[in-house]
Amino acid sequence: MLNYTYEPCKPVPLGTMFRNGAECLNGIIVYQDVMQVSDVQSRKIYFNDKSSLPGDVFISAHAAEVLRQVEGAKVPAVSWVGGDSWFDSVLSAVEVYLHFGVHSTWVIKQNYEYFPMEVLKARYGKKPAGHWVVFLTKIAEVPLIAIAYAWSHTSASFFASTCSLTHLALISYENHCEDEFGVIKTKMIA
Repeated sequence: MLNYTYEPCKPVPLGTMFRNGAECLNGIIVYQDVMQVSDVQSRKIYFNDKSSLPGDVFISAHAAEVLRQVEGAKVPAVSWVGGDSWFDSVLSAVEVYLHFGVHSTWVIKQNYEYFPMEVLKARYGKKPAGHWVVFLTKIAEVPLIAIAYAWSHTSASFFASTCSLTHLALISYENHCEDEFGVIKTKMIA
């Protein structure tokens, strides 16, 4: 059976898809998981196990993949991992810490559960650009930092981490993006 994965944003089939774990400094792939048809993928370890989050939350496909990546790469406890937007969530951060004692930081793009977004709007109204809110909490005794940063008046970036500090960095991040005319704009983000 071919391992084709359907991605609605791609105009042609992708063929076999791999999800890779790579070491950050040298880029060496330390673990690779072949994506298979949904029925086979759902039988892999961790998928649909009961999570440690409040309520009846089960480990979803993205968090199960993170757990397999950390385990397969043999990441030692008290280390750090992070990933791209498919893997990110509060669920991933909490479960990685509880299962392996590994810290993580994620840029949240789709999995907004457990982010109290209304606070950003309540504090800064219709002009939140350049402002942020930081939340410190514990979920299942895992310390968690959740940040909502409004980089424009209509959009925000979200971050979740089980480690780090909550004060401003000494060096701002330089963000590059296109405006509606295709001109590259630069913005310094605290």
